[in-house]
Amino acid sequence: MKLSQIQTLIAIAESGSIRAAARRLNLTQPALSKGLQLLEEELSVPLVHRTARGVILTAYGRAIVTRGRGISLEFERLREEVEQMRGAQGGRVLLAVAPSPAVLLLPSVLKRFHAEHPDILVHIRESIFPDTLQWLREGQADIAVGAHPPSRKGAISEFTTEKLYENRLVVTARKGHPKARATSLADLLDCEWLLHGPSEGPGSLYAPVFHSHGLTPPHASVISDSFISTLSLLEHSDALSLLPEMLIHHYTKLDRLIKLPLAETMPHWDVSMITRTQSPLTPMAQKMVEAFRRTQVLSP
Repeated sequence: MKLSQIQTLIAIAESGSIRAAARRLNLTQPALSKGLQLLEEELSVPLVHRTARGVILTAYGRAIVTRGRGISLEFERLREEVEQMRGAQGGRVLLAVAPSPAVLLLPSVLKRFHAEHPDILVHIRESIFPDTLQWLREGQADIAVGAHPPSRKGAISEFTTEKLYENRLVVTARKGHPKARATSLADLLDCEWLLHGPSEGPGSLYAPVFHSHGLTPPHASVISDSFISTLSLLEHSDALSLLPEMLIHHYTKLDRLIKLPLAETMPHWDVSMITRTQSPLTPMAQKMVEAFRRTQVLSP
């Protein structure tokens, strides 16, 4: 199996057709089809199903693409690392960043980083735990920055985590919400709730907050993995959500959201920088790590 064959299958998966993949790779359609056929013969399995609307990957094809993306990116990192060791100024760093550090930390980090390395392309993807770990595993991110649950830290030896700041959660609502002066979770049992993040990630803290105070959690009607959607829904409805305090302080100053003055203590997740333990960073990715370490978040 050759890298070019893996890249061919990735292009087919992302383009949806042999013709589009050939154009993307600057190959003729017969040449690309021949390369795909040779790979199927080598592995003795079908990798795509051809249909009138294009091609669909088989389970074998999807498995190769999932691992192949990481292999292709690692090869690109290797090339960039050698060039950077030779003194070349180009290259890129792939970041997976959660909403809180994206607002509170990233602008200062990038200003510092690009002041010293102006020719480096930084590719940023919005990320929520646990998706960030999968992106790291697949090589689609060099560095992840976001909330990392304390209960999982010791169990994930394949990753190295470094705390950047503490991330306490607060109950958040729109300005002028009917429950704006509520002081207890018991006052909020009849409210509409929105969970930000999947049940394996930030959304996992919702039910324990109520259970720890002897309350039955209200039914959550929406789960949002998009921070922009979460903000919009909170601002234009009476929904409530658990969100990071320092992030909400930023939007409170903009007169968009408020935190409710509850007496109960809310949980927190540390915001951490996460990298793969067994995969060395390129020189420029290491410089990005240092930029995060040198940048402080101001408390509200």
